[in-house]
Amino acid sequence: MNILVADDLEIYRLALKLYIHKHWTDAVVYEASTMFEVAEDVFDVEFDLLILDINMPGTELLEDFVSKATNYTKVIIFSDLDKDDKRVENLIKIGADAFLPKSSKRVDIISTFQLVFSERES
Repeated sequence: MNILVADDLEIYRLALKLYIHKHWTDAVVYEASTMFEVAEDVFDVEFDLLILDINMPGTELLEDFVSKATNYTKVIIFSDLDKDDKRVENLIKIGADAFLPKSSKRVDIISTFQLVFSERES
């Protein structure tokens, strides 16, 4: 399983990586700090999941990217915005599989991953 965690803050990337490896030891986790890096990495690896921060450099084109990426992989939007924010709502509407607030507890993060992975296998 290949997962890309994209956030401009290293602490969030590291935390998500730890949660992923604790529950899915066979996962290979890649990191990116900008949407430009995401766009480059997406062509090099077949990802099972993209976890994308909504507020990192280059996200002005996030909606276009997500609308295309959801055709071949799962996408979780990771943000400190509220789930009722118009941009979050739009990303879910165009195909993002889940929204994960940065303030989520570990159990909620893991359950979101499990939900998205179970949908992938359905």
